[in-house]
Formats: sequence, structure tokens, C-alpha cells
Amino acid sequence: MGSLERLPYLRACVESDDTFLYDVFCTTWESEVAALPNPKLAQHVLRIQHIAQERRFQTRYPEHERYVVLEDGEQAGRLYVNRTSTSLQVVDLTLLPAFQSRGIGTRIFQDIFALAAQDDLTVTIRAPRRNVRATELYTSLGFRLVSLDDLDGSFEWTPPKLMKEGPQAMKEGPEAMKEDELHAEAKRH
Repeated sequence: MGSLERLPYLRACVESDDTFLYDVFCTTWESEVAALPNPKLAQHVLRIQHIAQERRFQTRYPEHERYVVLEDGEQAGRLYVNRTSTSLQVVDLTLLPAFQSRGIGTRIFQDIFALAAQDDLTVTIRAPRRNVRATELYTSLGFRLVSLDDLDGSFEWTPPKLMKEGPQAMKEGPEAMKEDELHAEAKRH
């Protein structure tokens, strides 16, 4: 698969990016810690959660690649991906609020799909069930909801070439019914 680094709006993370990566992480947790009575306590909780998430990613995906997303040369977010022999897992894509709803995420996924299709790789991502906005984005881009657990939905995008080789196997019978049930369940939450 082609390198994501060749995309002009991505650059590999370096150690000096840690503060920025923490700031990006904080935007996803601000509402969860807003109710804490002490701002210092909130910052402490955020720091602990950030460290825990980074360690969890490193443990689950020891070879994952970390990128800073750039928009017109400005740091806009982070993208973490993990490659396997059959898939490209989007471990995390988070854009700062000022850069959301500007088509940046869509562009990133379209480029990831193009690179993954070159090597017949599926693209996978997980999203919290409560994140309706992410679910809607992923399904609009062509991801299929493939499983749900108590917290997350798992999505998969399959390159057109692989779909042509087996779309009937993917959409007929019990699997098609299961997919319909997953979509109905996701919409209820």
C-alpha cells in the first residue's frame, strides 16, 4: 500500500507533537469532565485518560502509525492507523472543532480508500454508539456496520474489486438480515 505520508495534508508525528495530540484528545473528552467541580481535577483526569489511551493503542496496535492532519499548513487533528495483511484499521481520526464539517474527514477517507484499494485491503473503524455524527459520516462514505457491542459500532469498507468478487455472499441470506438488524439497532441508540 502506498504511504499515507505522501498525502500533502499528513505528516508523521514526532515527539514535539505530544502537546498538540493531547490538546486534540481533550476536545473529545471536554463534555465528560465539564461537570467536575475543580478545573485542576478535570485537567488531571484528562491527562490520565490521554496517557491511558496512548498506551492502549500502543498495546493493541504496536506498529500503528501516527499522523498530524494539516489544513493549509495548520495543525487540524490527528490520524492513527494500523496496517495488517488484509486491512487498514483507522484507530483514531479526530479533528479539532474548528476544522470539523469542512470536508477534511471525507477527503482523508477517500484517499485512504484509494490507497487501500491498490492492495485490496479493507478499511475498518470503530465509533462509539452514542456518536451519531460519526456513524452517519461513515455510512455516507460507504462503510458497512458489521458489529455492535455495548459501547461501539464496528464499520468496514471493502474495495470495489473485492465487492465484485463476492457481493452476493456478503449481502444474501442471514448475513444481509444481520446487517439490517445492526443498522436498525444503531438508529435506535
